[in-house]
Amino acid sequence: MKKTSRIGYFVFLFIPWIMLFSNGEEGAPADKNRTHSMLPILMYDSDIGFGFGGKGVLKNLYQKNESFDLTLFGSTKGEQWYKFSCSIPDAEIRQNTPFPIALDVHIEYDKFLKSNFFGIGNDSKDNDNSFPREFINLELILSRAFSSRLVAEFGYYLMVSSVYGYGSAVPVMSPAISGEGETAVGNIRFRMRWDTRNSQIHPTKGCQLAFHIDLARKVLAGDYTFNRYHVMMSRYVSIHSSSHILAARFVTQHIDGTAPFYKLCILGGSDTARGFKALRFMDNASMLASLEYRFPLVGSLGGVLFTDAGRVFPSIEKAAANGWKANWGFGLRYYLPDFVTRMDIGFSEEGMRLFFNFGQVF
Repeated sequence: MKKTSRIGYFVFLFIPWIMLFSNGEEGAPADKNRTHSMLPILMYDSDIGFGFGGKGVLKNLYQKNESFDLTLFGSTKGEQWYKFSCSIPDAEIRQNTPFPIALDVHIEYDKFLKSNFFGIGNDSKDNDNSFPREFINLELILSRAFSSRLVAEFGYYLMVSSVYGYGSAVPVMSPAISGEGETAVGNIRFRMRWDTRNSQIHPTKGCQLAFHIDLARKVLAGDYTFNRYHVMMSRYVSIHSSSHILAARFVTQHIDGTAPFYKLCILGGSDTARGFKALRFMDNASMLASLEYRFPLVGSLGGVLFTDAGRVFPSIEKAAANGWKANWGFGLRYYLPDFVTRMDIGFSEEGMRLFFNFGQVF
């Protein structure tokens, strides 16, 4: 199936839900104040170089508790990143509130002129090889809160990826590793979470326990068939005062079947092991633990001290206590009303990495 056909398939699924939600959604608390947050981007990241662009969030444009989120970004190492999200009602407005149904839509395009691959397994070696890669990511998610704490989600996800000529550029990429050329993963996701956090943007107390299963099938406009099982736990505790937060998380996941390399369980980068390059370690299973101390600095600017430790495995049955990859670091957080901007500097046995992104890591 061609790339345009896959996108058309998604749009066909998407249009009826837009019509369904066009009259607004009851159940979330009434908030008729129109708000917006905007931030120009000028930064540096170890993986993508100097970056520039902007991000903006607009809430209640149509007075229906909806939100729109747009990111436009480019970098000197050739990344192009464009992302649009829409939520009805907004995720922060509906937090800790029973609601009958909510809709989240995400459309994302990301292109890297210098994407990396280091091999499969926990003992893969670092290298400087790179190759071009781009993807289009489309998500349609329906959720319902059975109580203020218990939320169920059902989603359709489609990722179309194009990888150009890694065979000659990356010696460790063997023909047996799938993901070359134009490929796609289409999957549905069932997710349950118990969520007592007081915020999705900047939680300062509470916990979250979430489990989801992804069922990737060719009939869902993809090229692969596999199952992914994912468990995540996080906890947030105030120390000294309500503005000093100790946050912890543990994540484990496992894949049954054959997934392309870009959909394996991955450690490394701004969202997982922050002392390592993006996509540094990958395999069919992984575990990751993180600890953060978040504290205020001046005004809307805050700081963070963190440590991450993780490991990948051929399968969850082969999990081991040795060989974990650890890092530590510090960073800054800039808190806006509708999102958080973050910069992290991580240190590991493989050197220092600097990452810039949006939202808390967890």
